[in-house]
Amino acid sequence: MVWVTVLLVGILVLPFAPLVPADVVNTAVLACLYLIVTLSLVLLVGLVGQISLAQAAFVGMGAFVSAIFTLRLGVHFPFTLLVGAGSGALTATVIGLVALRVRGLFLAVATLIFTYLCDQYLFTQPWLVPSQSGVSIGFEAVGIPGTFPYFDLGDVRVFYYVAVALAAFALYSVANLRDSRVGRAMAAVRGSEVAAASLGVNVMRFKLLAFACAGGLAGLAGTLFLISQRNVAPQQFNFLASLFFLSIAVVGGLRSLGGAIASAAIFAVLVDEVFYRAPKLADYLDLVSAGLLIAVLLFFRGGLGALPERLAEGWRLAVAPRLERWRAGRAPGPPAAGDVTPVVAVSEPEAVAEARPSRPRQGAPVIDVVEIAASILDRPEPAVEAPRLRVEPAPDRAPARTSAAELLEAARKRGLVAGEPGPGGRRLPVLIAAEGVTVQFGGLRAVDGASLSVGAGEIVGLIGPNGAGKTTMFNALLGLNTPAAGRVLLHGADVSRLPVHARAARGVGRTFQILQLFGDLTVFDNLLVATHLQNPTGLFGALFVTPRARRHETEARLRVEAVLELMQLDHLAHRRVAGLPFGVLRLIEVARTLVTGAPLVCFDEPASGLDSAETENLIDWFRFLKQIGVTLLVIEHDVSMVVRLCDYIYVLDQGRLIAEGTPAAIQRDPHVISSYLGASVEEAS
Repeated sequence: MVWVTVLLVGILVLPFAPLVPADVVNTAVLACLYLIVTLSLVLLVGLVGQISLAQAAFVGMGAFVSAIFTLRLGVHFPFTLLVGAGSGALTATVIGLVALRVRGLFLAVATLIFTYLCDQYLFTQPWLVPSQSGVSIGFEAVGIPGTFPYFDLGDVRVFYYVAVALAAFALYSVANLRDSRVGRAMAAVRGSEVAAASLGVNVMRFKLLAFACAGGLAGLAGTLFLISQRNVAPQQFNFLASLFFLSIAVVGGLRSLGGAIASAAIFAVLVDEVFYRAPKLADYLDLVSAGLLIAVLLFFRGGLGALPERLAEGWRLAVAPRLERWRAGRAPGPPAAGDVTPVVAVSEPEAVAEARPSRPRQGAPVIDVVEIAASILDRPEPAVEAPRLRVEPAPDRAPARTSAAELLEAARKRGLVAGEPGPGGRRLPVLIAAEGVTVQFGGLRAVDGASLSVGAGEIVGLIGPNGAGKTTMFNALLGLNTPAAGRVLLHGADVSRLPVHARAARGVGRTFQILQLFGDLTVFDNLLVATHLQNPTGLFGALFVTPRARRHETEARLRVEAVLELMQLDHLAHRRVAGLPFGVLRLIEVARTLVTGAPLVCFDEPASGLDSAETENLIDWFRFLKQIGVTLLVIEHDVSMVVRLCDYIYVLDQGRLIAEGTPAAIQRDPHVISSYLGASVEEAS
């Protein structure tokens, strides 16, 4: 922390330090302005994955609208900061509304078109920009001359502190946002929009929120440009300026706050100390920034933010072994025979063994299952308090442990097994039902008038041969497909037109046939995203870390820790999911659905890609989930697994429901046998 203190002191005393000319202070101010714009791109592109080539246009809107308010309405600093941030946020929101349904290259093109329209049309309108040579304002000041407090913002040394304070505020806000419930939702949108929606994240809302926040930061920077330079012209905010700002962000590392600081400082020095002092080089600034952008994209995609990690890796792989050999060579002599420490070679399978999936833990804390099950059923806590697991147990008193049988018995005594017996061996109430659902894609009818229901406390299977329409039916139940006919009921209410995130909010979770984990996040953060619906923290709480936001964040983290310990994944908590064994990834998906607290979880071919041992392990976990009150709907090709696991089974073939019943009845049904074996019904009989 010593170097951090020294750095902060240096920043504070820089303007009045001996031998520091005003030009250096100007460069520092420019670095602060670049940093604010760069942070807006880190938020929008790095965190949410929404490519923007319109950032210069947002900066320009902040500058020109602030000038209008100053010249025509008499609004001055600091209120113009709100005007600039508001105009940038509003403009970005409008663009976000237009570009919400596209991503990647199409989004980049959409924002590029907006930048072109601003350059060629909007910034040429007299009502916004009176003169194409630029808009000028007078010196800004706070207070009355001769009184206290009075600050002349025309003095670069005074304005330096304003720029540093606002840059620090922007950095603080983005850092808080990134590590909050809102930031995790945005990162989930970047990783997989479908998976994010299935966890209750309103994808469109958070995309729009990201555009608004990024636009607000860019507009704030535009106002500071205006106050600092006192003159702004349309040419400063064209497409090349957007490319320049994007270059700063990419060179720094799109997801790195430290890289953003370093890159903003480097580009400020290039602009103010190199190209400004060498007029013959001024025309090459855009070329140099584009060249740096290309070089980073080709050879060093992590940017400056990844440099410490690269150096540490280089030290570990190249320098440390040589240093160790050198030290060994300088040893005083060979060790005695009795002092030799054997070196044990660890094979690759053994190295991966720590990530091997496991069966339900014997001796999991009672609090984990009981509290999770209570939240799943959305029932109030009982009058009699259950034993509670300490967050930080005293050294002389470890948390109480129990066997799996005792643990389940404790859950039963509290009435946590969902549902009651109903007619025909089914259970009531019905959590989800499809009534005559038909799904069409053009002339293809993928599902044709199929009906099914899942009662509380059941494990229901949906099977059928390849192309039977199982996943299409699944997606119709969960909101990814809209039925052409029929309806979907969730807890008795018609949800046929509700989007995915709205159905998730009503208590339904899911997994995916093709894994939809967030590869850039750790195991812990993947599960933390699943607390989205239990954590009501909004944008204000995320930005300023209010006591309420801290409380909800703590509760969410404790919930995730409990599930990780219950499922024996706690040793992998801080590993990125990318690179983990496939069986473990499937188990992480199961853990994520448990964290959501959904009373109904739908599994889409969960045993796909698993070997027999991993499949048996998964069956054990499904039975465990049922016993703590989770209702399951399972799509699966593995008929033997479904027959052993499920209480009731539906069979689809070519989009039609051909059979339903208990596992024993399904195994004897001639239509099912015919469907799977290709024989006629008579032969199957």
